Amino acid sequence: MKKYLLFLLLYLFLNNNLYANENIINSISIEGVQRIDKETVTSYANISKGDIYTEEIGNNVLRNLFETNLFSNIQISFEANILNIKIQENPTINLVKFYGNSKIKDEDLEIEISLKERSVYSRSKVKKDIERMLSLYQRAGRLSTEINPKLEMLDNNRVNLTYEITESDVAKVSNIVILGNSVFSTSKIKSIMKTKEKTLLRFLSSSDNYDPDKLEYDKQLITQFYNNNGYPEFKFTSSIAQLKANTNNFEIILNLSEGNQFNFGKFDVESELKKIDPEYVKAISPIKEGNIFNRSLIKESIEQLKELAQLEGYSFIEIDTNLLDGNEENSVDVKLLINEGPRVYVNKINIAGNTRTVDKVIRREVKLAEGDPYNKYSIDYSKDIIRALNYFKQVEINEVRTDFPDKINLEVNVEEKNTGEASIGAGYSSANAASLNLGLRENNFLGKGQKVKFDTSFSNTRTAYDISITEPYFNNKPLSLTTNLYSNFTDPNNVNYETEDLGFGLSSSFPLSTDRYLELRYSLFTAKIKANSSATAYENALAGTDTVSSLGYTLAFDKRNSRYKPSNGFNFKLSQDLAGLGGTSYYYRNSFEFNYYKRLSNRLIGAYKLHGGNINGYNDKYSPLSSNFKLGGKKLRGFKSGKIGPKLGNSYTGGQYFYLTSLETNIDLNIDAFDITTTAFIDVGSVWGLENPAYGSIDDKHEARSSIGINLNWDSAIGPINIIYANILKSNKNDTSDNLYFDIGYNF
Repeated sequence: MKKYLLFLLLYLFLNNNLYANENIINSISIEGVQRIDKETVTSYANISKGDIYTEEIGNNVLRNLFETNLFSNIQISFEANILNIKIQENPTINLVKFYGNSKIKDEDLEIEISLKERSVYSRSKVKKDIERMLSLYQRAGRLSTEINPKLEMLDNNRVNLTYEITESDVAKVSNIVILGNSVFSTSKIKSIMKTKEKTLLRFLSSSDNYDPDKLEYDKQLITQFYNNNGYPEFKFTSSIAQLKANTNNFEIILNLSEGNQFNFGKFDVESELKKIDPEYVKAISPIKEGNIFNRSLIKESIEQLKELAQLEGYSFIEIDTNLLDGNEENSVDVKLLINEGPRVYVNKINIAGNTRTVDKVIRREVKLAEGDPYNKYSIDYSKDIIRALNYFKQVEINEVRTDFPDKINLEVNVEEKNTGEASIGAGYSSANAASLNLGLRENNFLGKGQKVKFDTSFSNTRTAYDISITEPYFNNKPLSLTTNLYSNFTDPNNVNYETEDLGFGLSSSFPLSTDRYLELRYSLFTAKIKANSSATAYENALAGTDTVSSLGYTLAFDKRNSRYKPSNGFNFKLSQDLAGLGGTSYYYRNSFEFNYYKRLSNRLIGAYKLHGGNINGYNDKYSPLSSNFKLGGKKLRGFKSGKIGPKLGNSYTGGQYFYLTSLETNIDLNIDAFDITTTAFIDVGSVWGLENPAYGSIDDKHEARSSIGINLNWDSAIGPINIIYANILKSNKNDTSDNLYFDIGYNF
């Protein structure tokens, strides 16, 4: 028995060695390569001489090579200890073309595809590119669009790739049906949705296009609405989008389960941070026992808590939220658990999406550097500042985990928008001829953040020009430099003189802290009054030339929660200028500006604004008329710009003193689908006072003016449109009203 076992083991050993020797790969033969080196193919195959060949290894070689997307055909054989790999390389793409597309531009499609000119053709990549392009058409509502790829074979293993596109009509939403709702009306639920029903008034909007992704977003909005109004058990039992027979219109049917309404039960806070007092957190929190359950208030409480922790020096905290069944029926207890989280540092800051704006313009606004401790407040502050630049449609700062548990990368993703604007404005008044304003502005010149402006206005009595250039970061430091050149020529009717102002200005501003700024400026201009041959003695007395050389500053405090779209807080500016550093005019000028913002509700934001100032001469001199304050236009809406207050003949002089106060609030008209924001306002103001007795008997006494109206801003397809309609509540007989004003901009 032992002999048999010994012979069996010896046989198996010899047989395995013989088999192994017969399957050793002594050589690798590669055929068919053109552009790719043989060594590269071997590396991709992940096989070497001396390896033992098996059927499984052969399959692995095939899989590895096919996964590279470099080869259209691969054949493998193993004979006489030689591994033969015969390949056929995928062709390179000579040209990518689109045919049949008229609704979506070539450049927009090119953004979606990964296969470009000089890249290696791959069927799998073509399939993915088609899916992305179809997704683009889907978002535009053209759901039945078809895209077929065509290849044109060229020499040297090259191809032209053509996508033949058959565009479908836009699929519209003809009807939205809401089922299962009893608490909130169908019209209320529809008003929350971004998807709207097709109507004649929506021919300029895409809100009635059918888009499955937008519908999913609508479901989130409705769920959020119910959760914020006391219904945490709300859910959709079904959602159906069905195409109506023989039409290109969809009917959307949403079936809801509202559940019961809940109230807040007990609210508790547990903190392991010594500087965070749980009782204080509960006192400032909007969550109150017995109130209707509102999930957004939980989020608001957490945000308040994070801000409080940051003020106390805790940049790294963890907040856990527990929702528990309350002691009373239909109540929810809320418990917040606060712990100090692990310290995290910024590893890298990456900028993406900026096709025009240079990286440093964005990076210099990020208030964190690589290696700094992670700080959520600084990230949100940086995002707000970048948005306030008004260079981008969207700004997101994402936190990306790295291989190190204590480090993260910051990904700043932006989407460029047109920053150039050509504008045309017009004013209409029943008491005065129309005026025309033209302007060219570029807020991000050459992608470097520089601002260039050219404005001009014309009327039958006035011609004005204003040119300015701003460098926001001089010498790569947060030092803004602005220079401007302006002229203003007026020839008022019914007076026998004309005026001409020509000036130059230079200013610089820089931050003193995160919420304080200082601007220093110098200006030099001449104000010339020329009387004609028919001038009266009084008008001849006005004639002459004043040269004004002035130095001034503005100190600004900004305590708003956002510079982009503030909803809370205030900002304050104090300005002073002194003329007499050369020239012929001697005066001092003071002004201030105060703006206060407060959120009145989830949708309404109120604002109170107050401006005021005075100007007085010194050194036995009087301030010239050209330096007086003027109101009207966008400053005291409803009155023509510069045409209220003291008046000489048919010419308005402005005054030594002024104030302007406004109350404003946005109006929710449910027309967000048209990108229209609407503001209701009440303006009250006045300008008065002339210190020079040579002006004679002029009504320069203080008298308040007021107006009420609506200001509409529409971000239309051609550019921003601003319309102001104001009804005069109180005016002076000499004032010129301007009830309707509009300006239209064209973006480029």
